[in-house]
Amino acid sequence: MSSRQSSICYLCGKSIEGDSSDDHVPPRQFFAEQLRRKHNPNLLTLPTHRICNESYKNDEDYFVFSLMPFARGSYAGDPLRERILDVCTRHPQQAKLLSKVVNEFERQPSGLILPPKMVLKRFEGGRILRVVWKIVRGLYFFHFGIFVPEDSPTNCEIIPPDQKPPDEFFILLDGPSHGKYQGVFDYVFKSYSEAHNANYWAMLLWDRIIVIFRFQFPTCNCEKCANLLGKPKSNR
Repeated sequence: MSSRQSSICYLCGKSIEGDSSDDHVPPRQFFAEQLRRKHNPNLLTLPTHRICNESYKNDEDYFVFSLMPFARGSYAGDPLRERILDVCTRHPQQAKLLSKVVNEFERQPSGLILPPKMVLKRFEGGRILRVVWKIVRGLYFFHFGIFVPEDSPTNCEIIPPDQKPPDEFFILLDGPSHGKYQGVFDYVFKSYSEAHNANYWAMLLWDRIIVIFRFQFPTCNCEKCANLLGKPKSNR
């Protein structure tokens, strides 16, 4: 990491002065403590303002708690579930969050007829997107040393284990994998300069959940660029 990189907070783009902290990208809590002890991974950290970093804590907790049920049965997912359940027995606030997430599962959602043995899971989409975008911005900063504004146009799609990814996911797989944490977190990306610098990222969480993320950088708000991102679920 260059000296210029180390002096800039990738979350706000301003110089780091005064109280700072090292932020794990992806969040450290993606890795169950049991796996950290066993494998001792060299987790990527980036310098940030402490206040910028801490502003994401509650959303990161919600992100992990919400997606953890879909990671069950995987090498990294099961230890993570055990850790969360253990933490909830000792911390009432975390137990409250777990209860909230459990209540987001619906067997008989109003106005919908689900196939047998299926349930609906609702999400606070803005919180999920905020964490995914934080991760992507951090990794982009790590690879290219460039700050990406949070208000850049984005599009995010979460693919659960039983759903087929879109065709573009398989195109991304032609490129090199950049993840160092097999079984927990892996990612690939491509940038298309001929398409107004559209960036396509795919992340694999706990060998179960695929995240497809698109963003335009440098930012361009013209209609052509908006179409390149598809119909965004969240257009910042």
